[in-house]
Amino acid sequence: MPLHTPAAGAPCWFELSSTDVPRSLAFLRAVFGWNSVAMDVGDPAGAYHFLKNATGTIGACGGMPPDAAGAPSYWGVYFGTDNLDASLATAQSFGAKALAEPFDVPGHGRGAVLADRGGAMFNLWQSANMDAGDFTMFENNAVGWVELATRDVDAAQDFYGTVLGWRFRESANAPAGTRYSEYAAGETWYGGLLQMTKEWGDMPEHWSLYVVVDNVDATLAATTAAGGAITVPAFDAPGVGRIARVDDPTGAGCYVVQLARG
Repeated sequence: MPLHTPAAGAPCWFELSSTDVPRSLAFLRAVFGWNSVAMDVGDPAGAYHFLKNATGTIGACGGMPPDAAGAPSYWGVYFGTDNLDASLATAQSFGAKALAEPFDVPGHGRGAVLADRGGAMFNLWQSANMDAGDFTMFENNAVGWVELATRDVDAAQDFYGTVLGWRFRESANAPAGTRYSEYAAGETWYGGLLQMTKEWGDMPEHWSLYVVVDNVDATLAATTAAGGAITVPAFDAPGVGRIARVDDPTGAGCYVVQLARG
């Protein structure tokens, strides 16, 4: 797909906070073919590495935030807003917690880190530029879906529908015994809300990325060869495609999906 300009309220950036940036970058290059371009953006965690496929920029990788010492590596999701302060105030009025003070990246924009009322961490981002640059999604070796695992789909719809202006539809491809609600920002369907069942145990609610790949099984072979781990073995999701979950060598996880054809 061509370069993508996210609508207001849409996922607009993906960021890997890593306990070992060189190992994470080497893994992403080996598994997804992503190159990286380092830039000093004044981040106290060190250099910021923009991740690129053949089309454009996927997101970025940097060191762990100073207040996350001892935490494992993780992928973060940013959702765009035209007014950070207003979106932050609305989110807090609906039960979200600000995990840090809003921050400025001079020349780029302003962001905030929150936990929604179910505890899932997410970010808000008000860009200083109207143009999304060379940001890309919805193609092989790029993010193609962004999913919230939640114990209360109705509450999540209420929260994100109010804060980010999403609309929803129930999925005909929901896993057996559970519920799946897809969400759109503007005219684009970006992801879904997955109902967590008792089989999830006490796992916290969380956001996950799906990276589109041409061949899941080949990707899993590349994952183990690069020192990563397969945390959800490959399975076939009717109407969707073949899916698995992988961790890089530092423990940061994402799903990979080989979309069904036709």
